[in-house]
Amino acid sequence: MKVGDLAPDFELKSNTSENIKLSSYFGKKKIVLFFYVKDNTPGCTAEVIGIRDYYPKVSNDYEVFGINQDSIESHVDFCQKHKLPFKILSDLGKKVASLYDAKGALGMYTRRITYLIGLDGKIEKIVEGMGASNHIEFVHGLSNL
Repeated sequence: MKVGDLAPDFELKSNTSENIKLSSYFGKKKIVLFFYVKDNTPGCTAEVIGIRDYYPKVSNDYEVFGINQDSIESHVDFCQKHKLPFKILSDLGKKVASLYDAKGALGMYTRRITYLIGLDGKIEKIVEGMGASNHIEFVHGLSNL
């Protein structure tokens, strides 16, 4: 995956029990699609809380979705515990993670990577790296645009 590629379409169930089809958001809002390792781990919790804190500043212009391989039940608890206003999607078989180069080492977990998808469905920016801070700062930067 690289900047300029069309974002692969998918449909996954969210923590709200909705089926989310990515392409249904094209043309409406830009999309921040962030993959993270696991619910309730220190780094991932810091990442989603950081994104949550900037969400009110970006939600008018951006739709935000988190994705990993955890179950819907885990996502429901995680979202309630941390009062997450955006949807977390369950990719149990890591099929979407594979499409987005987000399948972790040895295939056990999802790796941390964030995509900005434009109104046209094309990837505009990719943020990679193990630390949560550069992903949080990316979303914070969107709030300043």
